[in-house]
Amino acid sequence: MSDKPLVIYPEYFDLNLKRSEGRKVPINIAVKKPNIEEILEIVKALGSDVLKSSKSHPSNWHLELGSINLFYKGTKVSLLHKIGKELKNIRKTD
Repeated sequence: MSDKPLVIYPEYFDLNLKRSEGRKVPINIAVKKPNIEEILEIVKALGSDVLKSSKSHPSNWHLELGSINLFYKGTKVSLLHKIGKELKNIRKTD
């Protein structure tokens, strides 16, 4: 595990963004307008130490969506996929 925390931005899961604009998950697990609170709940459920930050994605700094810093034992890609799938599940039940 790295000394530096992983940084997770809501943009990583935004269906309306292209990969070149910051989306990091496949379209099939992306959602419209993900918010930091939803992601925070999912990450807390995974049992990770989490810190919410006001720092925004570099390409969308003006939107002030925030970010999450956490330590995770697996890869960042695997974590993003877990979060994306859970976001999709949460949105289906709403």
